[in-house]
Amino acid sequence: MSARPAPRSARLGVALAAALLVAAAPLAASAQGAGDVASARVLFVQGAKLAKQGRWEEARALYARSLQIKAAPLTRYSLGVAQKETGHLVEALASFRAFLAEPPTPTTSPYVVPAREAVAALEGRIGRATIAVRPAEIGGLTLTMDGRPLSEAPGQVIELDPGAHEIAASAPGFRAAVARFSVGAGSSVEVPIALARATTETRQASAAGGALPPVAGAADASSSRTLPLVVLGAGGALFTGGAILGLSGLKQAGDARSSTGADAGAARAKGIAGDVLGVAGVATVGVGLYLLLKEPAPSTTKAGSVTPWLSTSGAGIEVRL
Repeated sequence: MSARPAPRSARLGVALAAALLVAAAPLAASAQGAGDVASARVLFVQGAKLAKQGRWEEARALYARSLQIKAAPLTRYSLGVAQKETGHLVEALASFRAFLAEPPTPTTSPYVVPAREAVAALEGRIGRATIAVRPAEIGGLTLTMDGRPLSEAPGQVIELDPGAHEIAASAPGFRAAVARFSVGAGSSVEVPIALARATTETRQASAAGGALPPVAGAADASSSRTLPLVVLGAGGALFTGGAILGLSGLKQAGDARSSTGADAGAARAKGIAGDVLGVAGVATVGVGLYLLLKEPAPSTTKAGSVTPWLSTSGAGIEVRL
């Protein structure tokens, strides 16, 4: 078995072969009971078989369960491979770093170089974010990243998988805030997140499970578009009524016995009324369109913009990078 296998496929094959050999060998029981060690070995062997079949997601789950029962260096290494193959780059990086932190043994030595190469490659593929919380030095601050507690303090660099993320901040006496952002592979971003002090009204609404006050300007924007829409609807109704009345007059005129009788006169009156209603409807629709076009179009979020937002869960900003 070579200590520096060249191609990646060969390196992976060596890792799987060694994993199967180690799994088949007796594991040191140390603090665990024999039953726990046997369970970890069974999970490891099953994970290795699934990895050989390319079923990496299932293999990752089995490796993780095996590692929870028995912390073995090659289990950690194999878990790192499965995590990398399934796109969990930050978790894979942590697994390879933990593997390299273990003292090398004759069994693990062949995988030290591949693990170092994996670390170097992953460090260039992950994203990094620095969270800037305002105001600074908030007592009791709690941060979560994508729903999971964040151990890093504000200002520290956080390693993240490339893609979209959400960070939430909360503290006693402040309204919860959320910032959504994206980070690319190998890039770094700074994410600002501001917490506003909670007012008495906000604290009461939060305790009662009620909604927060609406965002300023949201109701005005909605009401300002109501009138044009009502005018448009009225114009459409007038035009439709005029068309129906005009068609009825044409039909009555066609059924009239003569062009000078009472039926013909009534038909002409309907036609004239229909024309008037139709013209009024078109004019009204025009007025509605004019009013609607006068309203400013909703602004689109551009790259590099920071957009504030508010919901029942709190306030926050959305960063588009």
